[in-house]
Amino acid sequence: MRILINATNLKAGGGLQVADSICCALKNFPQHHFVVVLSSMLKTTSERIQGTANIEVFHYDIQNSLQTILKGRDSFLDNIVATKNIDIALTVFGPSRWTPQCPHLSGFAMPHLVIAESPFFKRMSAIKKIQQVLRRKLLTYFFKRSTSLFYSENPYISQRLQKLLGKNTKVYTVTNYYNQVFDNPQQWKIQELPAFHGVSLLTITANYPHKNLSIAIDVAKILKQERPNFNFRFVFTITEEEYPEIPADLREHFLLIGRVDIAECPSLYQQADVMFQPTLLECFTATYPEAMKMEVPIVTTDLEFARGLCGEAAMYYNPLSAQDAAEAIYKVATNKALRTKLTDAGKQQLLTYDTYDQRAEKLIGILEKIVQQRTKG
Repeated sequence: MRILINATNLKAGGGLQVADSICCALKNFPQHHFVVVLSSMLKTTSERIQGTANIEVFHYDIQNSLQTILKGRDSFLDNIVATKNIDIALTVFGPSRWTPQCPHLSGFAMPHLVIAESPFFKRMSAIKKIQQVLRRKLLTYFFKRSTSLFYSENPYISQRLQKLLGKNTKVYTVTNYYNQVFDNPQQWKIQELPAFHGVSLLTITANYPHKNLSIAIDVAKILKQERPNFNFRFVFTITEEEYPEIPADLREHFLLIGRVDIAECPSLYQQADVMFQPTLLECFTATYPEAMKMEVPIVTTDLEFARGLCGEAAMYYNPLSAQDAAEAIYKVATNKALRTKLTDAGKQQLLTYDTYDQRAEKLIGILEKIVQQRTKG
């Protein structure tokens, strides 16, 4: 088959890691030819896969043109489908806004559309809630227009997506995992953090509102007041400009290092004592299996998606309570037996996910099945 991998709409966050992982696994399927179209944020992925015999690479950032928004057409991508004789397209994560003129499987990773009960929405103003309803309707329309074939990374999300999009939609489940680079130390890039004698709380993320990173300011305030001898710092992969102003007396407890490449992430986990994930809304976050792989204990929100993904491998706290988060962090950071219990559970929890190879095999298998069914039909 001739397969188009569409990552033209990915700009930040975990979708970049997933796209990189999928693309790096394509060499394992020499029976197929892949035309990979990457956004400008995936230049390092291009470097990793260039020269692979069964892969052609193009660079393109899809634009919000009237043609794309109103008709689902994109001249660049339409031309690739036509000139490269594409049999099927895989959009790593939608909505693509583009409707391919060939069979199309789209990834789904927008929990905003299917987890309406999240505490993230409860904090919104009335106007913001109205905006969210309108946004939900628009994005749902784009998803439905682009295809009727989807996959999500979480069976919990797949069930909800099926309900949202209706009975004429087919939703598969292919879970996320840590990137291949974690198993290949020779590919690691060392990101050396400033020396620190204390507890480093690592959060690798883009600065989306639902990540709730700002809670760390209140957490730091509580820890400083109630645990004055506890030396800690939050390490976030965002810039100073992206984060709220940090009070001067708390500044020493924050290290904002900006966006990092996936190859730098293992070295960051090596320098971390706890992985802090305050997110309020997820389909899946690779930071969970990454921390499990690197044997770093997890402190995260007590929400259904988090418990479903982490099981016994995390310490949970009330998602909107800085007090509860501070207590969970202190408990994990100061209890070696608890840390060992969490990391041991993490090793077992990893076994419940599809590995990066299994993910690629499942996705390619789904694409093969779709094309075979269309051919017979």
